Amino acid sequence: MNSLEFKNISKNFGNFAALKSVSLNIPENSVFCLLGENGAGKSTLMKILSGFLKPDEGEIFLNQKNLILNSTDDAIKSGIGMIYQHFMLIKDFTVFENVILGNELSKGIKLDNEKMMNTLYDLNLKYKLNLNLNSKAEDLNISEQQKTEILKLLYNNPEIIILDEPTAVLSPDEINSLFEIIKVFKSEGKTIILITHKLKEVIRICDFVAVLRKGELVFESGIKDLNIDKLASEITGEIIQDNSEIIIDEKIHSENILAEIKNLKIFSDSNLNLILRPFEITGIVGVEGNGQVELINFITGMENYEYGSKKFITDKVSLIPDDRINKGVIGEFSFPENLFLHSDFNTYKSEYLKDKSENLIQNFDIRIPDLDIPVKSLSGGNMQKVIIAREFDRNNDILIFHHPTRGVDIKSSELIYSKIFEEKLKGKSILIFSSDIDEILKLSDRILVLYKGNFLKSFTKSELSRFGNEELSKIIGKLMIGIDET
Repeated sequence: MNSLEFKNISKNFGNFAALKSVSLNIPENSVFCLLGENGAGKSTLMKILSGFLKPDEGEIFLNQKNLILNSTDDAIKSGIGMIYQHFMLIKDFTVFENVILGNELSKGIKLDNEKMMNTLYDLNLKYKLNLNLNSKAEDLNISEQQKTEILKLLYNNPEIIILDEPTAVLSPDEINSLFEIIKVFKSEGKTIILITHKLKEVIRICDFVAVLRKGELVFESGIKDLNIDKLASEITGEIIQDNSEIIIDEKIHSENILAEIKNLKIFSDSNLNLILRPFEITGIVGVEGNGQVELINFITGMENYEYGSKKFITDKVSLIPDDRINKGVIGEFSFPENLFLHSDFNTYKSEYLKDKSENLIQNFDIRIPDLDIPVKSLSGGNMQKVIIAREFDRNNDILIFHHPTRGVDIKSSELIYSKIFEEKLKGKSILIFSSDIDEILKLSDRILVLYKGNFLKSFTKSELSRFGNEELSKIIGKLMIGIDET
């Protein structure tokens, strides 16, 4: 019996067809991966299943019964839960308040806070989420926000679990923990639907895959006998090789300094020093919450500390932030309007912005149906490319990336990487913060491992070239959690 069946699902946004008569069967008690490029329709299909959107045409059947979903509440009552790529937390609420919202337990005329807190405490402990239930959502880092969404999901106890890009900002250790949770879900008879662009994870965790391309279902298979190259070619419609090997590039050196940070005390026992040079990509890898946000805020002037100095010979600094929705764009604005955010007022001419926007859309392969639509209606990956295109267009000397390819498909990731290398060759200093070890290894000339506000270890690419990628991933993964075996 199929646990879940989509029949001829179509969804249009204006003249743009996001889904075109998609029919798909998802076996019960399985881990099912839904793949595709940014804008292929994956999130749209799952938002329909979660009651967030209504299809224009088609039906959904759960255990052979027609499923009518007029709201997310209908989906929850039907045993369907989803963690969205962009989290749905109320910033002023605590973790506890966000999780119980809409599913409060009563004791007479009062809320039974003690029972709910005990339930969440047990779930927090069982699944090793390590969350402070009294912390406000606005004080959580990206990883902790995701764990809060997972706790919310666990509290509702769904039978069908949808995870949209769940590992995008997680460290290897956190990914392992999440996969253990997924295995527990499966052992409990649940069906897990996973949206991801990390094809190594697909091979590792999934039982079945389906690929959407431009709103149409183009491929379905069990995971047996599939490899990364096959999946990549089905996703893009092209033959794409896995290009995860380290790129050695030591042709350009510079002793000049664009920025220097000395003796920065992020936490009570930290002392951090950092130099940024032109023609260099510096990769900072670490588990979220070890000082990444604080260091970025210090560099960009958004935060100061009692101990720590910085010296810049340029004030031309760009930031591509970790949270594109709340920090990177104004969602209600169009692409040209978002482009204008960092422009001189005298450049605000409709034809000028239109021409510039069209050039950037072409150069960065941004999939946008109409220049006038709000950017919040774009897929996460295309929204990321909007921000990167805007910041690159500013031609600043220092470019800071916090999770540069979060939620970005394989083809777009390669495009972004090539653009980063182009900026390096122009003499820019690139600073990349990421928990994706493969990404850091691929891009960086120098790698710093951040742990508890200190650089636990520093490597140059030449020092790392004697290792294989798999061995390097293990070494750096252990360093990220404070284990130094080098």
